[in-house]
Amino acid sequence: MNPDHEPGPAAGTNDSGERFKHEIAADVAISGRISFPGNARIDGRLTGEVRADALLVVGPTAHLRADVRAHNLILFGTIEGQVCQSGSVELKPGSRLIGGLEANRVIVHAGAFFEGRCSIGKRPPYVASPIVSANGGSSDEKSPSAPVRLRKTT
Repeated sequence: MNPDHEPGPAAGTNDSGERFKHEIAADVAISGRISFPGNARIDGRLTGEVRADALLVVGPTAHLRADVRAHNLILFGTIEGQVCQSGSVELKPGSRLIGGLEANRVIVHAGAFFEGRCSIGKRPPYVASPIVSANGGSSDEKSPSAPVRLRKTT
């Protein structure tokens, strides 16, 4: 059997067979903010906001209408919302992510669905610099309406 097509680790365990510290079962619906200090798995429905300090597995029966921040995220189910500030995000076959995605590393398997904006890797810092006018002079830095151009710093 192809491991990419399996529905994820059995409820209650992670990929290495260890138990999850926190679980939300398939028959549970939650609305609000929830924060997990360790590995967690969601198989139910959640509306609101999710934070996970470690691994978050969203199982195949899960449906989240939420903004999600997780150190690492493995998605088998559905998320409608923003996934941001993640170390890694993995979209498994049959998963659905509708919304924004910001992570250092992203893996999208064949059969996964993603619709939205994606930012991969760390953003470089930007600094403001005055725009040089056509006559070679710079814009007045004291003028509050002076245009500003952003540039990457090295």
